[in-house]
Amino acid sequence: MTQTQSEICRILLVDDHKLLMEGVRSLLAPYAHLRVVGMALTGGEAVALAASMSPHLMVLDLGMPGMNGVETGRAVLEVRPGTRILVYTGHEDQRWLPELIDIGIMGHVRKSEPPGVLLRAIESVRQGNIFLSFSDPGGRLAALLRARRQAVDETGGEGGSDLNALSPREKEIFRLLADGWSVKAIAGDLHISPKTVETHKYNLLTKLQAGSVGDLVKIAIRHGLLKV
Repeated sequence: MTQTQSEICRILLVDDHKLLMEGVRSLLAPYAHLRVVGMALTGGEAVALAASMSPHLMVLDLGMPGMNGVETGRAVLEVRPGTRILVYTGHEDQRWLPELIDIGIMGHVRKSEPPGVLLRAIESVRQGNIFLSFSDPGGRLAALLRARRQAVDETGGEGGSDLNALSPREKEIFRLLADGWSVKAIAGDLHISPKTVETHKYNLLTKLQAGSVGDLVKIAIRHGLLKV
């Protein structure tokens, strides 16, 4: 569904650089129909804000610690399937594209582009269109993204979530992973090896029938374990 110019578009900014998000918020401030309703520094924070703020559009960085942009985008779409995702990245290559296509993004803008390009991208995605800041001969990638997004809009998924099956240590690591902590950070905080954390992470994914850390975030929100 497209939006008219008079309708307010609720926007969530997600990036591990707060100053960059402040810059984007300032860029959008003059436009009454574009309202930044939240800014998240981690994937876990982004999913929690998406669950509470119900944004129409998310401007998403890719290279974040802990949950990366792909995992974050997937998790946000699980709790708020209608959210339109515009990737705003410093990565000049397109190595993320297969996974981004899979989650159903609607736009991709490189941070090296002028601010006006980001503004045009937000307007385009807000209206339900695909926006790419790089060359797309024949519009084939845009067509693929459009088809994938439609499929994402029409489907959803729920994993198992029997928290009683978790040990006390697994529950502790589950909460930290869902809150956006990296394996290395968890290992340091709990004074255990990263390999041990990876083992617990694997067991968590198996017991909760989760396919990714993003799925763990969704389960944590559903059970009220992630603070909003």
